[in-house]
Amino acid sequence: MSVCSARRRESKAKTSSSKRRPVVDPAELQALRTAAEELLQTEIRFIYAAEFEELEGESEPVTAALLLLEELQVSAAEVSKTVSESSADPGSGLNACDPLLTFSQEQTLFRAMNLLRYRANRMRSRLDPSAPSAELIPQIRRMLEQSEHIRGQLVRSNLRLVASIARKFSTSVQDVEEFSSDGSMILLGAIDRFDYSRRFRFSTYATHSIQRHFFRAWKVRQRRRQRFPVTSAEILTEVPEEYNEQPICADPQAVVKELLQQAPDVLDPREHQILLHRFGLGGVSSEARTLREIAADLGVSKERVRQLQLKALEKLRPFLNPAQFNLEAAGV
Repeated sequence: MSVCSARRRESKAKTSSSKRRPVVDPAELQALRTAAEELLQTEIRFIYAAEFEELEGESEPVTAALLLLEELQVSAAEVSKTVSESSADPGSGLNACDPLLTFSQEQTLFRAMNLLRYRANRMRSRLDPSAPSAELIPQIRRMLEQSEHIRGQLVRSNLRLVASIARKFSTSVQDVEEFSSDGSMILLGAIDRFDYSRRFRFSTYATHSIQRHFFRAWKVRQRRRQRFPVTSAEILTEVPEEYNEQPICADPQAVVKELLQQAPDVLDPREHQILLHRFGLGGVSSEARTLREIAADLGVSKERVRQLQLKALEKLRPFLNPAQFNLEAAGV
């Protein structure tokens, strides 16, 4: 009798427990499943540190970083206001808003960013898409959002460093913009790869990474400029030093125009249009367009337009007319 009674009580307990379980709305459940799948597919990159195990359950590292973020944002706002009031040029203070971080500030931010990602990754391993937890998903999202806020501050605090290095490798304002844009991408990668536990300055690490990238890019550009001039006048009048006194042709623009008349048989439509616009022969205006403007029209990168231009010029070289163009003087 006692065994039967125990089984009946157990059965009643299960029944009452199932009755108390909250009913989840199907739409809400589907939303949770979608969110869980998105989190499981998201790449969470972090640099592991041995102290993360000891910091289990500790909130101090994250709290310290969030307080530091607030201080840095207030400081940046004050500097920005001061610069805008004292400068006639509003753009002159763009790089002065977020100064470089101290070593202690770098350690605080990198420690918290990687710790948050580490904890989010561990918590994500407990997610089950078929039965997602309504508690875990918001916690994981909050941790990832906090880590992105910290990462954003690390980027802003090092943009002055990127701009400083970019100016050293540039010969024009356009070069500064291009190098700064490339440097910002290298900076993002350096932030994700930096191991704060080795106790090095991040600014030193980032400087080496950015300089290496800029030096490689600078060498590539130098080789391209030596092989391929970028305007019609340069293409048809730039000659080796020993031929400087010999004229190449009377009307460089006319020669380019004649070359491009044969282009449809040699070039594909996109290459043809790029050369027309680059040399001011395509459209109402006779002014040559920049790589950036053409790239915006075609929906590709500026570097891709440059590559297509060089490819098209190579295809047209065999069609240069010796009667109009002094090939010997041009070194062709």
